[in-house]
Amino acid sequence: MSTPPHKLEPSKNPYVLMPLLLVMWGSFAAVSKLLLDHLDSYQLMFSIYSVAIIVFSIIVIMKGRLTELKTWRPANFLLLLVCGTFTFLYDFLYMQSLTLIPAVEASMLNYLFPIFIVLFAVPFHGEKLTTSTMVSLAMGVLGTLLLVTKGDLASFHFTNLKGDLLAIGAAVSWGLFTNIIKKNTKDMLLSTFIITFTAFILSLGSLFVFSKPLMPSLMSVAGIFWLSFSNIILGFFLYFRALQHSPASLIASFTFFTPFITLAFIALMLGEQLMAVDYLAAMLILFSVPAQQAGKLFRRFKKKTLVNNL
Repeated sequence: MSTPPHKLEPSKNPYVLMPLLLVMWGSFAAVSKLLLDHLDSYQLMFSIYSVAIIVFSIIVIMKGRLTELKTWRPANFLLLLVCGTFTFLYDFLYMQSLTLIPAVEASMLNYLFPIFIVLFAVPFHGEKLTTSTMVSLAMGVLGTLLLVTKGDLASFHFTNLKGDLLAIGAAVSWGLFTNIIKKNTKDMLLSTFIITFTAFILSLGSLFVFSKPLMPSLMSVAGIFWLSFSNIILGFFLYFRALQHSPASLIASFTFFTPFITLAFIALMLGEQLMAVDYLAAMLILFSVPAQQAGKLFRRFKKKTLVNNL
């Protein structure tokens, strides 16, 4: 039996760890948008992954874990290389979208990723599309249409087709990554090291093909370190430490607050004006996944009731 959260020490308590993590996640769009005024997306991606791979390399070497890689099969490496590719694509496409559309629009379209997680779970893990799942998908699609058309559904069009598709592509990438990583059975630290290394190599290649190296300013360095530690390094440890000491359902419930924190950072740091339709679209997208979970709870309750009545 797991220890109740209120009896855990602060370093293990999800009510302490998850709010810290949500602040880190929520700052990504706003901080990235500010940094993209000084660096292009290729330079920013390379900088973030450079910091992350250096830190992870030091940790792995100090723990003496590299020798474990000798026991891995080629299939283990291949799976993580694919995961690293989709991790890179997620960050890359998201940042590209931030250069073309407002941070509010990019971040809300990005938060469609739970829907793609559900969709890809059907072919990857044999999960079924239930009525509640279909309702959830419909809510997400309607929220997306409201967001990209600014509520003008009668004359459907994209405010910026390329920017919106890039943000949706990021969500698709994360949906694929989440379903593929579930098949991984290897050590999580080493797995994260391989995934980060793959993303670093891809960011290095894209830098030299589409851009060029640039020494960032002191202020940009501070932002780069914040994004690398908050979203890759510390974010990883906080998330998995919280998962170790609390039910996954509790952790999942916390993640629904991330978009609201993201909007708060965007409003405070970027001064972007939020329209009423933005709030409505955000609510539809955000509650699409809880609607699916509510359907699951209802089916369990109904099944339990039928059993008790027999």
